[in-house]
Parts: sequence; structure tokens; C-alpha cells
Amino acid sequence: MHSYLEHILESFYVATNWNAENQYSNLTASSRELLDFSLPTGFSLNVSALSSPASASSYSVKNLSGIVDGAISYFYCAPSNLLSSSRLSTDDVELTKVLCGYRPVRLPEAPEDPKYRETWLGGKRIDIKNTLLYGKLYLPNNILEAMYIRQLSPTDQIVISAVSDSRLRNGGTMMTQIQKNTGKWCSEFIYSTDEALLGLRGLYNFGFDSKLSESSSQSFLSAGGEIYYGVFNKAAGVSTGLRYATSSAYVNTPMTMTVTLNPIMGQLSATYAVKSTTNTTFASRLDFNAFSYESDLTLGCELWKHLPSNPTAASEDLLKQPLVSEETAQSERSAIEKDFREDTKTFVDEAVWKARVSTSSPTIKLLWEGRVKAFLFSLGAEIDVRPGQGVKTFGLELQYAS
Repeated sequence: MHSYLEHILESFYVATNWNAENQYSNLTASSRELLDFSLPTGFSLNVSALSSPASASSYSVKNLSGIVDGAISYFYCAPSNLLSSSRLSTDDVELTKVLCGYRPVRLPEAPEDPKYRETWLGGKRIDIKNTLLYGKLYLPNNILEAMYIRQLSPTDQIVISAVSDSRLRNGGTMMTQIQKNTGKWCSEFIYSTDEALLGLRGLYNFGFDSKLSESSSQSFLSAGGEIYYGVFNKAAGVSTGLRYATSSAYVNTPMTMTVTLNPIMGQLSATYAVKSTTNTTFASRLDFNAFSYESDLTLGCELWKHLPSNPTAASEDLLKQPLVSEETAQSERSAIEKDFREDTKTFVDEAVWKARVSTSSPTIKLLWEGRVKAFLFSLGAEIDVRPGQGVKTFGLELQYAS
């Protein structure tokens, strides 16, 4: 289950038309949600609220083996109406947005014309750059983390994140990312105070014309790579990858295939994720090391439980309106119920089952997530299938947001 921060961050990107899936760091995001999902441990409760159109707060408490800890988070965005149209409450949010699962890769889009973001008053520009501020304090360890995002233009963005922790070298670390996303390609320059790390990432999309308002094809190929160097430890790294993705508008079964290579470590990884039906998705990953000849096959799947929408909800509201007669309401109800019976493809997401197995581990991960009333829940367990073993970890997480 995505945290409240991840949900606000995604809503911020949607509201500002920033395509985070066009970044090299999210090259394998589709399969990663199915193969590397995390399980809740112990019991945790998260309560969040959008206190004003521009600010939100979140509080969490966790109990693990009798040890209780918590965290307090605050958010602020500008302009103040940026998240006004976002569905952030847990009783109204679309579950596919907050429950970790497969989502088709968003097609590249041409950037918005900067002039549409300009606001003039009396011959002076008064518009505010899109900004998101976030801070979180972990208790009782007194660990503080913060993040600052500012979009300089529809194609340029700066992200600064920092952590203050006495257990880290120099008491904390800070990382700065300068990103440029044109739709056709995306680049990121990274600097981290940890080991004075310098990095550069890039992703290029084939089959896309930035001069067109929409992608010229519903399938596209992406190629990218990254290189980084630590000034203090004199260590370097490099990786490269390919991604081929299709959307449901192009084929009946949207799928995503990726291949990544780390030549220094000799690590090769290939993933395949496909949404076979409306309710089911399967994913697989093969990892192979050319130096040790070790390999690992990981399989994952998700199964959504869809419940039909209430066909009489709209007609029930008609009876409450004083200007609508009972005869008219009954007629409307009959029409709605008839349309409901004819249209069986209208569903409301209620819950999802997820499972994951790997040849390198004798355990099976099981996760059940969904919504009960106004609460989102996540119930997970890791089971060791060897004789004499059993449940290794078990946890429950509840999330509420208003």
C-alpha cells in the first residue's frame, strides 16, 4: 500500500502534468510493484487529513514485538488550489491509485506550453511556481527527513531531499536532483553529500514525436542508462536498460517488458508483466550474473476482486429531491437498473490478492489489500514452505485519510 506521502506526490505530479514514469529510475516500476512489494510487519495505523487546500498532515503509530514508535508528517503545496481536484480521502480514492499493483506505463506526452501557466495582473506576472514541501519526524528516534520539489517550468524540476540522523556520517545526508523531462527524453543530474556522489541518468523514447499533441503510437520503446561516481570512496557504477510497453488502447492485453544490464557487476535482469484480464496480472523476472553464473527466477501475480456498483444509488437520491415526484423517480430507477443489467463492465475496486515466489528463497509472500468502510487495510504474511517451518512474518496496516 502506498503511503500518504506517495499518494500526495503522485497527485502533485498528475496536477502538474509531470510524467514520473519517463524517468530512468522508474524503468522497471510496473513489474517491481508485483515482484518486490513489501509486507506490513506488526501492527501500524496511519491517520491523515487535508487540513486546508494547501496543507496536509499525517500521523502514524506502529507496534512491532512490543516496541511502539511513530511519526508525524506535514505537507504543503503551492498554488493553494493545486490538489483541490485530487481524491485523497480513503473512502473516495480510487484503489488502483493507492494499492501497489500493475499500472500500464503512461504514454509520453508533449510538454505543456509555458504560457498557459502565466498569470498577469496589472502588467506583472503573479503566478507561483508549482511547489511541494514535505517533512517527517520519527519518534522516539528523533530522525528527521524532508523533501522540497519545485517545478521551474513544464519541463524542468528540482528535487532536494535530506535526512537528519545521528547514526549517519556527519549526522545526516542531502541529495539534489535536477530533472528535465521533454516527453521525448528525460535527464537527471544527481549529487549526494554521502561520499560526494555524482550521477547522471537519461531515458530516450522511440516512436514518439514531441511536436504532436499525442503519441504517434500506443506502443513505444525506451532506452536509457545511468552513471555515477563517488568522489570520496573512488567507486563508480554504470547501468543501462530497455523497456517496451503497450497500452490497452493498442492491444487487449497491456504489457511491459524490460531488460537491464550492470556491466561492472555482470548482472543481467529481464522482466515481463502482462495484464491478462481485467482482474488478473502476472509478472516474472529472471536475474543472471555472468561472473558467478548464479540465477534467480521470481514470479508474481495479483487478483482483483471487483464488486458491481450499486444500481439504485442514483435513483435513491432522486427520491430525496423535493422537486422530483415519486413517479418520476421510479421511472428513473427502472431505467438505471436496466442500464446496469446491460452494462456489466462497470465495477468498483474492492480488494486485491497478491502473491510472490522465488527460486532463491523457500518462502511465499501473500498480501491482501482493500477497503472496509472508510479504512484501507493491508494484511500480509511470509510463509516458509520447508517442513517444520511456518509463518515467518505477519502484519496488519490500517490507513485512514479525510
